[in-house]
Amino acid sequence: MRLRRDLMNIQALNSDYVKLRNLADYADDYRILWKETDETFHEQRIILDCEPKTLKELLKVSIDFKLQGPFRNWFLTHLDTHNSGLRDIYNEDFKANITSVRLKVVDANPFERKKTRLTKVDQILGNQTMLPILIYDAVVLFASSARNVIAAMQPFHPPNRHCGSPSPWMLGAFIVNEMKTISEDDVEPHFKTENMKLDENGQRIHFNLEIYKPTVNEPMMVWTPDNGIKKRRLNLELESAGTTQDFSEQRKVYTVVTHYEEPYFMMKEDHENFRGREKYEGYAVDLISKLSELLEFDYEFMIVNGNGKYNPETKQWDGIIRKLIDHHAQIGVCDLTITQMRRSVVDFTVPFMQLGISILHYKSPPEPKNQFAFLEPFAVEVWIYMIFAQLIMTLAFVFIARLSYREWLPPNPAIQDPDELENIWNVNNSTWLMVGSIMQQGCDILPRGPHMRILTGMWWFFALMMLSTYTANLAAFLTSNKWQSSIKSLQDLIEQDKVHFGSMRGGSTSLFFSESNDTDYQRAWNQMKDFNPSAFTSTNKEGVARVRKEKGGYAFLMETTSLTYNIERNCDLTQIGEQIGEKHYGLAVPLGSDYRTNLSVSILQLSERGELQKMKNKWWKNHNVTCDSYHEVDGDELSIIELGGVFLVLAGGVLIGVILGIFEFLWNVQNVAVEERVTPWQAFKAELIFALKFWVRKKPMRISSSSDKSSSRRSSGSRRSSKEKSRSKTAS
Repeated sequence: MRLRRDLMNIQALNSDYVKLRNLADYADDYRILWKETDETFHEQRIILDCEPKTLKELLKVSIDFKLQGPFRNWFLTHLDTHNSGLRDIYNEDFKANITSVRLKVVDANPFERKKTRLTKVDQILGNQTMLPILIYDAVVLFASSARNVIAAMQPFHPPNRHCGSPSPWMLGAFIVNEMKTISEDDVEPHFKTENMKLDENGQRIHFNLEIYKPTVNEPMMVWTPDNGIKKRRLNLELESAGTTQDFSEQRKVYTVVTHYEEPYFMMKEDHENFRGREKYEGYAVDLISKLSELLEFDYEFMIVNGNGKYNPETKQWDGIIRKLIDHHAQIGVCDLTITQMRRSVVDFTVPFMQLGISILHYKSPPEPKNQFAFLEPFAVEVWIYMIFAQLIMTLAFVFIARLSYREWLPPNPAIQDPDELENIWNVNNSTWLMVGSIMQQGCDILPRGPHMRILTGMWWFFALMMLSTYTANLAAFLTSNKWQSSIKSLQDLIEQDKVHFGSMRGGSTSLFFSESNDTDYQRAWNQMKDFNPSAFTSTNKEGVARVRKEKGGYAFLMETTSLTYNIERNCDLTQIGEQIGEKHYGLAVPLGSDYRTNLSVSILQLSERGELQKMKNKWWKNHNVTCDSYHEVDGDELSIIELGGVFLVLAGGVLIGVILGIFEFLWNVQNVAVEERVTPWQAFKAELIFALKFWVRKKPMRISSSSDKSSSRRSSGSRRSSKEKSRSKTAS
């Protein structure tokens, strides 16, 4: 009754965590109680305060409702639980941690006064309850106290008393006082429940409670009023453990709840070839695998939709958080952000990843590089107009020059009164002047008449304007390939109205903006709520797809880890602005889970070894996608592709010049052959040989003169050789 009263007091403090049920209300069918416990309360810790004779039936029925799983904890309060017969029904279905308490019993050590257990506890207790043992200790206490009092009062006269005497026995008060003050050394025989001491009111104040597992009768710890709980020194005491297998100590299988989210949890491409947990891959999969190796547990995955959102209307959670609240899973892992609201319903380990919030935006791809990029500052029609202007100006220049008397000059300036005049402004010279002006190179000959100079000046002005415009447009065009967004921060997003922005509905990012006291964050949140159509998405994947689809018309606020992952794999995405806030990912476990500390310690070990960073590099860095076409360069840096057209024009001009030079050479060979009456082959050979003599700078007017000189040199050389031969013969 006192236990029920104490529990009622706790329930009054916090009825959400402590629920009290009277077994008498479920005496007809205990299955109703356990079904309610599993489906409604989702309790993992159960205190059972009942008579030992009903324990077997209660616990046996609970198996059908999975209340004896490896993560359940039962505490049986009755001191006679060891006599309930639980060991008769104990099998591998009982994987829960079942504990109880009893008064520690010992047998006397004949060699010393210290109370130790030399006999197995099963042999000491047998099938008896604690009541005979307590009666035995009470009789020993009374007998020892009475013996001491009687021994102190010599001679002793037996009292002439009976139970119906109206007045108490004179020595009774002395015996009661002796019972309260007697020393342990004066007690003979010794107590079976170790030392017994009473306070002034006759209440026992010194006793040891043994915490043990009733299913295998294995002592674990001892509780004393003075020192609290202490572990047993099993190496010094003889225990009965080991006679029955303890199924609660078997390797546990954790249910890990998660959801599909790249790169945390994904299906393998060839998952058809695998079974069970081997079908999955990702950062979360590797993390759980590392933890299972350190803590030596098995695991299986449970897949749900989403991390866990809170519905204020139903006041319920979904996703990973829901499964943990219902104790359908033991560990929750994914991109699960630690928030105060989530911590009110589940526990978190230490963070395994630190992150923040940033803006994901579309990055327009640069235009394909063109070899003839130098032509793009002007439209095609402008180039056509310039060509026609060149031709028209050339013809006009020739015609007007022929009309101007100042442009007709004597062919030989030394002749004062020539018979004819010559006009130098033919088509060739006029074209050269026009082209030289456009190229800013000038010309060796210039017009003399004023109207010709006006015409030339206007052409120069036209050439100057076109060249300046071309240079400016070329610089602007070449630097425009470097992508730059007008939005560079969250402040820029707030100040404009063309680009809508949002986040995942009900996620930690939305919660951050909705609960922030910062003015800019509140403005951003209000704008997100007012956008039509809605700027919120159901998942991060949907938000990324929307950014790419709207091509600059939408920005998505998301965690930097997921943002970086998507940028690595999509060249048309970029991050805008700096990181906003600070968040952490952690493993979620049900409230009060005793294995949370071990998980946290293991995460710290992985962090110290650098394993967490290695796993992040493995799943975030993408070595298969290169974004060379999106590579942002400085405006002054031009590739050979963009300037390749200039080289092609140069090569084309050189080739045309060489071809025209060859044709001109052949034409000249034909004329020389006709004039000097030689064969074309002779003329070709002579002209080619002379052209290849790069050290000769003067050319004879006729081929014959050159041939005569060569013949005379050959004849004189032959005469000199004949004379030398005759001299050698004479000498011999």
